[in-house]
This record gives sequence, structure tokens and C-alpha cells, in this order.
Amino acid sequence: MLFKALALAAIFFIIYIVFFKKPNTTIKTKRKEKKKPQPKGDIMMECQQCQTFVSEDDAIIKDGKFYCSKQCAQLR
Repeated sequence: MLFKALALAAIFFIIYIVFFKKPNTTIKTKRKEKKKPQPKGDIMMECQQCQTFVSEDDAIIKDGKFYCSKQCAQLR
């Protein structure tokens, strides 16, 4: 009788492990942290007017062309 109870408990434990236990999320989190992209450097664009290089973030775009300043872009 005791053997049957232990066998039944083992079967229920195996069913619990297979179907109801949540996967270990810490391993997945560590893997995702390792795969974070490294920050890229600034992309430098050449001014169409004076041929100086300016960061893409600081550049002025007019008609699809990059300019270093409002003067070069002929904006007022």
C-alpha cells in the first residue's frame, strides 16, 4: 500500500513538472542582456555647400541633402 502511494505521488510530481512548472526566466534574461546592440558612433555627413563633415544628428536636411548650418542651406 505504501509503495502504491509513493508511486502515485511520483507520477503526480512528474506531471506537475512537465505541464505546470514555469520555465526558468533568469537564464533567458541573461541571454537577452548579452545580445544588446552596442551603441553606434555618430554618422558623419558631408555638407553639400562647403564640404565639411557634420554629425547626422546636427545636420540640416533640405531637399534630401545635408547641410552643416542654416547659412549653407540658405535658410533664414
